[in-house]
Amino acid sequence: MYGPRKKVWWFAITSRIIIIFLQFIFNSICPDHDADAFSSPRNPREKHSIFDNAITFLFGGLTRWDAQYFIHIAKYGFTYENTLAFFPLYPMAIRCTAMLLRAILFVLNDHSIIILTAVVINFICFIKSAVILFDLSLHVLKDVSLAYKATILYCLNPASIFFTAAYSESLFALLTFRTMLASVENNYYVFLPLSLSTLVRSNGLTNLGFPAYNWMKSIMNTAIPNFISEYKSKWSSIFDLRHICLSICQIGTIIILSILPFGLLQIYNYSKFCIPRANTTDLPPYIVHYAIENDLVLPGNFRSPWCDSAIPLAYSYVQEKYWNVGFLKYYQLKQIPQFLLAFPILYIMLKFNIKFLREHKSEILGLSIFGTKEEKEKTVKSLYPLEMFPFVVHSLFLTCFCIFIVHIQISTRLLVSASPVIFWYCAFALSYKTKFAEFEESCNLDSKWKVFLLTQKTYSKPDILILGYFLSYIIVGTFMYSNFLPWT
Repeated sequence: MYGPRKKVWWFAITSRIIIIFLQFIFNSICPDHDADAFSSPRNPREKHSIFDNAITFLFGGLTRWDAQYFIHIAKYGFTYENTLAFFPLYPMAIRCTAMLLRAILFVLNDHSIIILTAVVINFICFIKSAVILFDLSLHVLKDVSLAYKATILYCLNPASIFFTAAYSESLFALLTFRTMLASVENNYYVFLPLSLSTLVRSNGLTNLGFPAYNWMKSIMNTAIPNFISEYKSKWSSIFDLRHICLSICQIGTIIILSILPFGLLQIYNYSKFCIPRANTTDLPPYIVHYAIENDLVLPGNFRSPWCDSAIPLAYSYVQEKYWNVGFLKYYQLKQIPQFLLAFPILYIMLKFNIKFLREHKSEILGLSIFGTKEEKEKTVKSLYPLEMFPFVVHSLFLTCFCIFIVHIQISTRLLVSASPVIFWYCAFALSYKTKFAEFEESCNLDSKWKVFLLTQKTYSKPDILILGYFLSYIIVGTFMYSNFLPWT
């Protein structure tokens, strides 16, 4: 018999195997669409064996769209300016792991090893992220059944194909959930997963809000009240003031250590692309030839406008130049299908975030969100626990960012990899409000893959809507993505 945490672990494995199987089936039965997208140039001298063809046959559907950029960076590094839109931790993890596996997988060429490594890393990261999400949900929601339901939904999330393909979503979710868990546990080493998350995706910087919130909560709940109550005593007030100063130094250190890797990355980008180079002989000829054919900027050959900015950050410039990303730039009539694609998750996030803020309006205005003594003396009966507050603010910011700035179709994968809130809200909306051992049937507890969502006898309207949304996006998304059709 499996407990909820063990069930989550096994179901995470099962869900990944299903996605890999689906992409293989869809990629086999349907010819690939001839998409006008970046394709990493291949070494013309690279040998191809029957084993390499088998890797392409089995996992080729996981290397579409942006996966080509990650594979390219893993093989060659940041060779073109447009590759600076992608952060280095995931492709570098692929590269380093592939180097270790090369001795074992000697029958495969470098390209095949890179693909296989990318899939394995995401497989492991996803399973680990699911377990951490369960621990985080249990800590915040304080309910085993809710934590379990939320994590099962995460395993069936509508952006599942991106958590299995050669994308950075699984690694980012792992580091983000670990940052959140370390924050709520007041772990001093929260800067480790936080700093790493800033090297996976740009929105990793928003994770700084979680340790900052918990620091503010600590200051508001203990240090400042003690200082005010003891101000008549000289030595007590000095001690409490010292405590406040040490606390400020602590959060300052966490912030500096968290953003330091991101800052070093910007220095690297500047030195590579903004400092003129005599030649590009360090790059393979076919890499240079591809740049010439597709009018791409090579390192040190051209001084881009971002190099002369007061704060030379390549990311925003590259996103605007190559992908036309900017405030309201995506609001065009031809993009209506993309808005419809993103509508479900944006609707869910906005609806429930606003509902939460309205429900806890008095606590927010009274600063009870920081755990003040007044809040402890007052018991407020509500559907959503107040501990969700920083996660709601974080998810609301990301939702607004998706609506107004980014390409709207990436909203689904951006939000489900960066916030647990959608899974918490949907867990509250599902039927079966009883304890875990009561709604998960006994036969399911002995199974590695059977879960209540897939085996229950009756479904409420919210169950049907949520499960229909999640499963339909898994199936349609996997079919579209694996055949190079628009689903990014």
